[in-house]
This record gives sequence, C-alpha cells and structure tokens, in this order.
Amino acid sequence: AVRARHRPADHAAREGARLAAVEASWLGSSEPSCGAVGGPVCPADVNALQAHVVAAANRMVAPFGSISSSDIYLRCDAAGSAPTGAWTGVSCTNLSTNSVVSVRLRLTFTPITPAVGPIQLFGSASMVIN
Repeated sequence: AVRARHRPADHAAREGARLAAVEASWLGSSEPSCGAVGGPVCPADVNALQAHVVAAANRMVAPFGSISSSDIYLRCDAAGSAPTGAWTGVSCTNLSTNSVVSVRLRLTFTPITPAVGPIQLFGSASMVIN
C-alpha cells in the first residue's frame, strides 16, 4: 500500500477537530439545555465524542471511502501543547477552555484503476477548545 498525506484526509481531520473543539467542553455535562433545540450537543463520554468526530470526518470523505472509529485518534491536551510522536488511542481529560483537541486519522482509499492498490491517506488537525 502507498502512504500519502492527502487533502480529503486533512479536511476530514480538520472537520473532526472543529466538532471536537465545540463539543469537548460539554463532555459529560448534565445541563438542562443539552440536546434541546438550539442547545449544545453534550456527549456523555469520550467514546460518544469520538463517535461524533467519526461521523463528522466521514461526511467530508464520503466520495473516497469511510473511516472507522479504530482509524481515528483523539487527544485533549493542556493549553499550549499538542500530542507528539505517533500518538494513538482516545484520551480527553484536559477539557478546559483554551486546551487543545487534536484529531489524527487514516483513510484507506481504493482507486478504480485496477493497477493501483489501496492508498493509505493520513490527516491531522488541532484546535483550541472553546
């Protein structure tokens, strides 16, 4: 398989990070406005947040394939820092405003040209939790 950074994966990661930056501060909240019309989306736990990130990323890559939850990694880190190295897994413990949420993903794209095998596309993005 060929490995490459490609725009669809970068756009998907950015959309996932954007959604996570909005929802992370509401993680586990029991505010009465959660889920109400016009109210915030309040994921029950980090797995629910990851599911929302997966859905957002998949909306961006629909013509190219789909991304499974095992191919999306999510981190929330203290303000001024971001994950380093080959981070994997799902961890979101620093939820305060100005913390950083990062999304990294892998998309397997299979072109219609039979001579070319599957291509691994990677994307990542970090945004400040608001």
